[in-house]
Formats: sequence, C-alpha cells, structure tokens
Amino acid sequence: MAKTGSKFSKMNGILFAIFFTIIYFIIGTIGIIFVDFFYFSNREWIFLLITLPIMFYIAYRFIYRSMEQIEILTDQQLKLTIYKSVFDQMNEGLVITNAKEEIIKVNPSFTVMTGYREDEVIGKTPAILSSGLHSREFYDNMKKELRENGRWQGEIINQRKNGQFYPEQLSISEIRNLKGEITHYIGVFTDMTHQRKAEGKIEFLTHYDTHTKLPKYNLFMKHLHNYIIENEANSNHQFSLFIVDTAKLKALNAAYGYKVGDELLQTLAIRLQNRYKGLLMGRLNSKEFAILNPHLYEKEAILKEAEDLIREIELPFYREGEEFFLSATIGIGIFPEHGATADELYKNATLAKTAAKEVGSKYQLFGNELLSNVRRKILLEKHLNRAIEMNELELYYQPQIDIQKNHFIGLEVLLRWNHTKLGMISPDEFIPIAEETNLIIEIGEWVLEQVCLQIKKWEKTGIVIPKIAVNLSPKQFQHPEFLTKTQQIIQRTNICPSFLEFEITENMSFFEGDSVIDTMNGLKELGIKISVDDFGKGYSNLSYLQQLPIDSIKIDRSFISHIPDNKQNTALTKAIIAMAHELELTVVAEGVEKEEQIEFLHKHHCNIAQGYYYSKPLSTEDIITFLKKANGNCQIVY
Repeated sequence: MAKTGSKFSKMNGILFAIFFTIIYFIIGTIGIIFVDFFYFSNREWIFLLITLPIMFYIAYRFIYRSMEQIEILTDQQLKLTIYKSVFDQMNEGLVITNAKEEIIKVNPSFTVMTGYREDEVIGKTPAILSSGLHSREFYDNMKKELRENGRWQGEIINQRKNGQFYPEQLSISEIRNLKGEITHYIGVFTDMTHQRKAEGKIEFLTHYDTHTKLPKYNLFMKHLHNYIIENEANSNHQFSLFIVDTAKLKALNAAYGYKVGDELLQTLAIRLQNRYKGLLMGRLNSKEFAILNPHLYEKEAILKEAEDLIREIELPFYREGEEFFLSATIGIGIFPEHGATADELYKNATLAKTAAKEVGSKYQLFGNELLSNVRRKILLEKHLNRAIEMNELELYYQPQIDIQKNHFIGLEVLLRWNHTKLGMISPDEFIPIAEETNLIIEIGEWVLEQVCLQIKKWEKTGIVIPKIAVNLSPKQFQHPEFLTKTQQIIQRTNICPSFLEFEITENMSFFEGDSVIDTMNGLKELGIKISVDDFGKGYSNLSYLQQLPIDSIKIDRSFISHIPDNKQNTALTKAIIAMAHELELTVVAEGVEKEEQIEFLHKHHCNIAQGYYYSKPLSTEDIITFLKKANGNCQIVY
C-alpha cells in the first residue's frame, strides 16, 4: 500500500506540471497577442504585469508549501529527539528486533541490566539472554499468545552476561505495517531482583513480629491447626494453650514512649522463649502472646505453671538503671476438652482470659461454669438489644432524706431489667454489658426521657418532687451529642431542668478533658445540678473538685457500711464531709442501713442520706405511698 501511494503522488505531480505548463503557455500566448494587437510600446512591462499573478501562484503553491513541509519535518525531528531521550533514559530495558527476531536496537538500561553492550547484541536474537530454566513449551506458549493477541506479558528468568540469573517482568509487542505484515518486535522488561528481595522481607513482616521475631496471629493459628492435625494422626495427646495478655504497657508507653514498651516486650519475649524452649509460641497482637505446651494437660499442673509464669512476668525489668514492671492475665484451654479445632481452642482460651479479668484473677482455666457464664452473657447481650422495645426496662426510685431536718428532699432513679422469661436481672450483670456494647447510650437516653415524662405526670397530678438524681455512664456523658440530646428531651417533655441532678462516677481520667468540663458548664447553664458519685472509691484528687462546676458529692457505700466500727473508714468519711463543706458542696451518704450510721452522719453534719434504713428502691406506684408519709419541703396535693 505504501508503494501504491507513492506512485499515486508521483502521477499527480506529473499531471499538475503538464497542466500548469499548458495553462502558462495559453496565458502567455494570449498576453503576447494582446500586447501586439493593442500596444506598440512598453511591451515588456505589460508582459511582466500579466505574468506576475502566475509567479505569485507558483510562489504560494510551491515555496510556501515547502516551508510548511519544513516546519512539519522540524516538528517530527523534535518529537524523534524526545522519543530518543525517553528511549535512552527510561528505567526499563528496551530491545527492538526485526521480523526475523534479530536485535536492531537496545537502550542503555538494557546494557545496565544484562551487562551486554549494544554492539555485542546487534544482529543476534534475544535468545542470547536465555537462562535455560524454561522449557520449550514455555517459549511455544509465549509465541502462540504473541501471534493470537499481538502481545505477551509475564515473568521470565533470564541470564546476565556474567552468568547471573535474574527475574524480569517482560512485555513483548508486535509492530505491523499498513499491509498488516510484522516488521518489528518491541520488548520492554524490568529487573525484579530487588522487588523479590523486598517481597521476602515483606513476607517476613507479614507473618512475623518485628520486635520479638515470633509468628503473628495468622501464622500461629496455621501452625496450631497443623499441630492438631498431626497430633490426631499420630497419638491424639492432650496439650494446653496459654493466652498471655500483658498489662501496664499503655501507661508505660504514655509515660516513656513506645520505644521503652517495645524493649520491655522484647525482653519479655526472651524470657518466655528461654522458659519454653522449642515450644510453639506467637505474638497475637500488640500485647498478647500464645504458648502451645504439649507437656501440660492436667489441671493442677497447668494452674501451677500459670502461677509460676505470672510470677516470672512480674519480675522487674531493668533499663538504663531504672526498674520497670509488667503484669499479665492468662487464659488457658486444653485440647481437645476445650476445643477440637484451632479456632475453638483459641476462642475458649481467650474467653478464659476475659473471665479472669472480670473476676480480678490473674489466670483462669476454661471450664463448664465459665462456659455457662459466657453463654449467659451472650444471651443477655442479645436480649438487651430489644429490652426497650419489649418494655422490659423499669425505673425504680430510692428516696433521699435531709439528715439534719429529717425531710424528704428527692429521689435517685435506678434502672431494673425485668426479663419476660429470665426474670429480674441485676444491674451489676447487665450494665457492664450495656457499657461494652455501647447500648448504654441508647438506654441512658431512654431513662432520661422516662424520668422527665414521670416528672411531668406527677406535676399534673399535683405531686412536686424537689429533684430526681439520674446516673450517667461516662460513655453517655462523653458522647458528642449528649448535651444536645438532653436539651431536646427537656424541651420535648417541657419540664423545669432544676428538677434534675446528674450523677457522674468519680474517675480522674474522665474529668481531665476540656470537652467534659464544657459539657458540665452547658448542663449548669440549663439549670441541671451535678453530683460526683462513689466519691472516695477511685483515686480521689481534691484539686479537681475546685475546678469542676459540681453541686454535691456522694460518699461511696463501702465507707458507710463499716461506720462506726472501722476507724480508718470513719476517719476518711469525717475528712470527706469536712472537705466538702469547706468547698461549699452538699454531701450525700449512700448505703445507709443502720441507726448508728445515721447518728454518726448527723453528728458530723452530713447533709443527705439514702439507703435501706429509710427505704429500698420503690416502683413508680409504691413511691406514691412513700410520698404520702413524707414530711418536708415538697408540696403534695391530692
């Protein structure tokens, strides 16, 4: 097709030249006749004027177009220069062959990667790079795909000039002319040597912990699975799985930085590896280790080993002259009693660890009682999701009494769960589940709305309660929409906010955030009172009492229950009351059950008391009966 096009262009050029010559002859003849017929002088000038347009046309047609062609050729030359620069500077190796697969051009990267100079490979085929590691079938399939698709891409092992094998990612493409005939092949390849080395490192980082060099979770579980299969095939011996959950790392990282924490974990890993030489171990996450022990499967021996292991973990760690300490909680499962598969055994050992934390133990062996407790927890969690929908949550109210005046001054609302099948469920059992699952936020909003609706209902019947104290979960209080939700509930129920008091459990870290203080100030602006609950139970810091906009503190029942017999509790209670009064705070004592406790609290000017001495928590109906007997500042109209 290229030759046909060339002939066509040449033919057009000859025809144009003949045509132009004839036209020029005719115009010239007419010009000469015209000059001869009309004019007898200045014939040369007249002829010049007549031929001037012809010369203009020639100049435009050939000279100008020639300049255009020169510009096109210049642009093409520039592009070729750019392409050559790309060709020379590209990081990928490039080789061009003719249709016979003879190399006609390579770029500098080809030389760098293969070690061959251009003059050493020109005229030869790419087979000069063959490593001999691929079969004839491999190359036949390559050529077949190249013929069918005009392109082949894949990974191949080739050989450098110095004999070194190397992996390369290769792409081969055909180049065809206008007739569809193959004229050239272009091969582009990348040396994969460094990538393969990096992938080896990535493989290690994927499956092994950087600091301890122990298998990570996925690899450990794979080893555990394989061990169980081999164990069953051979002798089906029992063995134990220890899940060791280290503690105190978060505090150490915060105080000294992650470098110290990582070094302590490295040291701990060395201790464990020295103790359990040759045993399968793993680092499952940032603070958990796993140990497979084929020598321990009897319960007494396992529990003794757990106790010894805890003791070793708690030995001091020395770094730059300083002592550091770690602690741990251990969950243990026995194969196959506590799990016949890797996943089941790990799950139950982890459940044992969680149960140990919940009961305050340092180690726990999985068992039927533990399983029963776990199943009950799962059941309660499942049903708690629908407790509001099923109208199973109930509010109870415990009266609060002004000790000095013996007057009723308010109520504390307490949440109860009366399950339709399981019966009454203790708050100590379901509140922690609500906290873990974040259901406490939804439940807390429900409680607040129900309290506000009850206040409004009592108001309509002529009963005015001075205040109702509502317990708040830290999660609920710290929720970004808590203040807005509270305002919406108050507006929706149309109650006076001064009837409400929010009780917040004492927790130092909880009070440190600026957002918490901002929320408190927002509540105070609404007119809601704020009380710190369980005061003295946590790590009390008197300084924050001066900074927070609180109205009262509640002394934890653990102090009150031992008054006046326990001298230490008595002294602490007296100190708390005196301190609170100096800060102009109201003091509430909860858990009051005995007359001598009331006498002590009255003597030392405690303001308010609540407990079984006055009344147990009462239902909405029963509280009306109590109010009829109440004597104090609230007005009761019937």
